[in-house]
Order: sequence, then structure tokens, then C-alpha cells
Amino acid sequence: MTRLLIELKSIHDTFQEMQYHTHAQGFIYNLLRGSLYEQIHDTEGSKFFSFSNIFPYADLKQGDIRTFIISSPDDKFVRYLFDIILISARRETMVNIGHMKFKINYLKEIYTRIPESNIHLITGTPIVIRIDKERYKKYGYESIYDNFTYWRNEQPIDVFIEQLQIKLLSKYARYYNKTIKEYHEFLAKYKNVKIFDVFKFKKQISTRLSINKFEQVIIGSIWEFIFNHINNTNKDIIQFALDSGLGERNSLGFGFMNLAAKNKQTAPLEVGPI
Repeated sequence: MTRLLIELKSIHDTFQEMQYHTHAQGFIYNLLRGSLYEQIHDTEGSKFFSFSNIFPYADLKQGDIRTFIISSPDDKFVRYLFDIILISARRETMVNIGHMKFKINYLKEIYTRIPESNIHLITGTPIVIRIDKERYKKYGYESIYDNFTYWRNEQPIDVFIEQLQIKLLSKYARYYNKTIKEYHEFLAKYKNVKIFDVFKFKKQISTRLSINKFEQVIIGSIWEFIFNHINNTNKDIIQFALDSGLGERNSLGFGFMNLAAKNKQTAPLEVGPI
């Protein structure tokens, strides 16, 4: 339930890079070297953290400030990042994200809690969902793509929402170390339950990323989600969605979630002006 807000101060004039996802991920992984979290880099599946865009988006002048937010359900993970970045900031270590060069200007840990009712989440970065051909057939649709495809807005929304829920529940079960038996019982419990009861598609996003030296086209989408029917279990899962991100490739900056302005119940835990 903790987020780390980082203010970055540009040390040169340059254009703001659009495809910085792998560079921002590398910045985080470099911070984890030599720590208890170092193995996250090699972990298969979800890494249980997500991050925002570097915002606002505009060409950079020396001295310009940009904001970058890292979120995780693991408060100790966020605390570790806070401590190591604070040390780097006091040493005036330069932060490289792609060709962009910054100094740390300000740090703040923020405790973010969803409200008791009428929860309203919005996507800070596009949600990425991949769907295989067999799942499309289940709905009576034929996919024109081989193996799997990124969900696109001309494709059925019900396929997207079901896959989104399955991904969320699977990550939740894995994060809480459920046994194989507990995992299947947990998924079975939600087989006929719709967590995402009200949703609004806003737009589709396409971006190119270089992953393992190969350029890939990533298709994502922007959404709003409203949760009206809440019980304690659902509330924990929705909080987890806010903290860990929705969909796939969260550790590359996709599926980062925010509370809508009217929902925000945040309080700074600690402020570290540099």
C-alpha cells in the first residue's frame, strides 16, 4: 500500500524519450543489486511492482522537474528503494534513464489506501493483455493472429475483462504464496464472480519497445474501473491491483493504476527533500 514518489531534476537540455520503459526498469533493477530483492530480475512472471510514466511529458531544459512513481504491494520493497535512492541523492549520483540525465530532487513515500465503497480506479499507463487463440474459441470468436495476440479495441471486451481478472487473481495467489491446492480453490471461488463490474474503455495505445535486442510492438489500452459491490476479500484484491498494477508487463511500466481524484486517501509516511 506504499508508493515511492521521485522528483527528478534534469541536468541538461534534451528531448524527453518516449520509449524509456526498459531504461526505467533498468534503473530500478540497478538499485536492487546486492540486496535481498536482487533475484526479482530473474523471477518468471510478475515482479510485483509497477511504475508510472515520467511526467509531465515535454522536452527537457536544464533544471526541469519530472515525477516518477514506483508502486508495490510489498512495503519493505518500497522502503528499501527509498533508503537506497536517498543515499544516492545525498552523494549527488547521476540518474540515467536512456539518454536523459537527472539528479534526485525530492523523495516521498505515500501510503495509498482504497476507500470503503465506490472505488474508482483509472489507468496511469496502458494495460497490456495477451490472449491465446484457444481462449478466443471459447467465446466463439476466431483470432487472425498466431498463438496469442495483444487485445485490441476491435476485439470482444468480455474476453479482455475475463483475462484481466484471471491475471489479477493469479498474481494475487502467487504473491501470497498459496499452495497449488489453495491456488485452484481460490480461482474456483471466483469462477462465476465478476470483480470488474463497471468499466469504461477510453482509448488504445501502441508503442515500440526493444526487448532482448528485438523491437516489439506493444498494444495497450486505457480504462476506468468502478467497483460498487465490495466485500472484504474483494477489497483486498482491488487494493492489490492498485499496488501491483493490472494486466501484464507491469515491471516495464504497463498497467500502473491510480485512484481517481475523488477517491484519493493518501498520506505521506516520510518526506526526504534533497
